[in-house]
Amino acid sequence: MPVYTYKICDGRGKVSSGTLAADTPAQCRQVLRGRGMRVIECAAAQFVRKGPILGVKAGRRRQNHVAEFARQLSMLLGAGIPLVEALDVLITQRIGRLTPVLRDVRDRVAAGSSFGAALEAHGGWFDNVFCTAVRVGQAAGTMDRSLSELASHLHERQTTRARIYTALAYPTVLLVVGVGVVLFLMSCVIPQLLEILKASGRELPKATVVVKTFSDLLTGHWASLIVGAMICVAAGAACYRWPPGRKRCHRLQLRLPLAGTLLRKTIIAQFAQSLSMLLRSGVPFAEALGLLRGNTHQMVLREELAEMEGAIRRGSDIAPALAHSRIFPPLVAHIVNVGQKTGELPTMLVQLKEGYETEVRIAVGQFTAAVEPILIVVMSTAVGFVVFATMMPILEATRAIQ
Repeated sequence: MPVYTYKICDGRGKVSSGTLAADTPAQCRQVLRGRGMRVIECAAAQFVRKGPILGVKAGRRRQNHVAEFARQLSMLLGAGIPLVEALDVLITQRIGRLTPVLRDVRDRVAAGSSFGAALEAHGGWFDNVFCTAVRVGQAAGTMDRSLSELASHLHERQTTRARIYTALAYPTVLLVVGVGVVLFLMSCVIPQLLEILKASGRELPKATVVVKTFSDLLTGHWASLIVGAMICVAAGAACYRWPPGRKRCHRLQLRLPLAGTLLRKTIIAQFAQSLSMLLRSGVPFAEALGLLRGNTHQMVLREELAEMEGAIRRGSDIAPALAHSRIFPPLVAHIVNVGQKTGELPTMLVQLKEGYETEVRIAVGQFTAAVEPILIVVMSTAVGFVVFATMMPILEATRAIQ
């Protein structure tokens, strides 16, 4: 169905413009007049069929907007509304920065492109998993169900991330405040007190000497410390961009106490959720593993998904491929292997996802309960040591006077 651009005037004299899908210009004018508008202009839309979209930065995907789009489009398609008309309705909804993307997608579909191909042109918003699920759903005639699955998938991923970020918020604030207090004492308060103690001519205790050394380093060589910190950050970033360095970093993340356990359980829950969603959408098992492998940035997980995909394509069991997995325990490998043989893999993956989501919630609570007191003790010890080292010579001088 062609797309037409129009300029209209409402009953109050306000002029506005937009686009509308219609069979002919006359039909476009008739639809607009039926809405009580006076048509000023109506012409065939001109658009680019290739290339990135309208100034929206690739990679800055807003998953909440994408989830909202998928949920609303699923409802419209389920109600029997044609795809182009449904997209036109969603464009009027103004879903944040996604609106210009949807406008271009609508134009591409109206020009004869498939919906999946139109979405693939905007990889910064719609990843390979999303596009493949849509493409398979469109071919099977179940695109409304596929979009509903995608919306639930994105919402649950956002919920899991929000839960983890919330758990990390308090320890992060506590750490920042503690470090800020120590730096303030060492750079502003301690130097003035030490000057008074130094002028008295008394010998300073060892603890005070240690504090004075760090205070002098902080106040007298702050530029060198900043440069050194910047060099360390740059070296760490370069190491992380180097594939072997990034792989070692990802392995180290999995070995961290508490945090590593939380990361593994989160990865397993998201893996089970994504794989079950793709399989229910009709994507073959091996292709679904390849999509998940291409979408993950965790190098260890990518290697293990490649081993699983290779085992499936060879027609063998995946349990041997995951015998020495750093992420998937034997339980997961066994469930996937049995589900593949019985044909109940999507259902078993949903159960696995629900079980590990419960474990993620428990792990988040354990992480918070363990990290908060540790940070409190460390920060209290650091501040207490600084205060003690500063007050000790003052107390000794007071005793000498008495």
